[in-house]
Amino acid sequence: MTWLKKIVMLSFFTLLILGCSTKKPPVYVAKVGKSAITLSEFKQSYEFNPYLDRINDPDSAKKLLLYSMIAEKMLAQEEAQHLGKDKARLDDLVEEYKREAMIEAFWKQIIIPKVKIDERELRKAYKKSKIKKVVRYLLFTDGKDAEKAYDLIRRGMSFEQVARLRGFVPEQIPVDTISFLGALPNIENQVFKMKVGQVSPPIKEGFYYFIVKLIDEKINLFTSEADFQQIRYSLLKRIKRRKEEEAFLHYLKEHVPMPPYVMNEKRFKALAQMLEQYAFQKMNAKTQNLLPDDLYYAFRDKNGEILKKTIVTFYDGTAWSVKDLLKRMMLAPYPIRFDNPNVFLESLLLSARHVLDDAIIVKQARKLGLEKSEYVQQQTQMWKDYFYFKKALAKVFRGKDLGDINALGAYLNSIKHKYPVIINHAVFDTLRLQKTGMAVLKQHFPGRIAVPVFELLPRWKP
Repeated sequence: MTWLKKIVMLSFFTLLILGCSTKKPPVYVAKVGKSAITLSEFKQSYEFNPYLDRINDPDSAKKLLLYSMIAEKMLAQEEAQHLGKDKARLDDLVEEYKREAMIEAFWKQIIIPKVKIDERELRKAYKKSKIKKVVRYLLFTDGKDAEKAYDLIRRGMSFEQVARLRGFVPEQIPVDTISFLGALPNIENQVFKMKVGQVSPPIKEGFYYFIVKLIDEKINLFTSEADFQQIRYSLLKRIKRRKEEEAFLHYLKEHVPMPPYVMNEKRFKALAQMLEQYAFQKMNAKTQNLLPDDLYYAFRDKNGEILKKTIVTFYDGTAWSVKDLLKRMMLAPYPIRFDNPNVFLESLLLSARHVLDDAIIVKQARKLGLEKSEYVQQQTQMWKDYFYFKKALAKVFRGKDLGDINALGAYLNSIKHKYPVIINHAVFDTLRLQKTGMAVLKQHFPGRIAVPVFELLPRWKP
């Protein structure tokens, strides 16, 4: 997703509403030492933990999850006292998840409530969904080249003649079918205004430019109320996504200076070459199942000089060093691929674009005070506890069978006196929750689960 799709600001009126709202402490299900299991965290963990699906009795499932989460909080607090050199690395990961929570909150609290879709709009979309537009197209990587080609068409040259100048005979000109509410919104908006035989001016879609010629229309004449109702939800989702994108573009033009950031391309290319050599020659990336964060920490410790240099300047005057950019890229959910050097370099570039786009949203979220919102704070603490818990588990089972529940129970019994447990029975006993039997992904970071999933701990009670 490009930064055009992500950036928006609140009106002054909305800022006043947010500023004047009073905060209530989150409802908790249990307190464990200095930590707490909030109602929100418990509900999400119950709904989206696949391990609970095999437990039919709701009360038994609820109790087992509670005891497991109490164990998680105990282990997390115990681990926090003994982390040592691992603390900085875990805290980097927690900071990344906090940034993602700020972006999610920005969408949920600021953008999504502004999008409204009525019945008339849905039915109009249904009719358009029955139309397919068949086009031939020419692709350009440079907007100036696209303008020059279109100027030839304006001066009388045919689309096919221009294509021949670019090395295509008519039969070889690429063909595609454009659907309503598909993956190419800018091309779609233009093509659905055209008549068969017409040629479009250059259309920017993502990082490329297209000149398209509409060569055919395919219309499905079958429409019915039953058919409409069957695809209604799918249409609603796609229209909603499209309108959110349009809202981003509108607010971007009004509130965010252009360009939002400037990267030192020469320095980025030098960094990419250094990373490629380090990953494939020194760390044997193809054979070692290398993880991006492993590359970051190893590279950071050996290349201190380049990491200090500025590589990105943002619209508000702030800047990122090479270290800042590299850390964000290697900890973010955007895949860094080690298949071969070329694929690696391409994935680096895409990751850099994504994290810089995200940085713009994080800046806006901070301005709006979302960093201190209940959602962001709850998400940050939840993931911090989980990461510390996983680190503690690794220590408990070091040299032991991972299936040895008794070893974990014995360790928990040895530390539980440090972390008194208070269960809020007024809340817990009245909870009626629904299991989905599956994990859930973040809306704007599809590669990330939204709620930690860990195996339950049978036969242990706090």
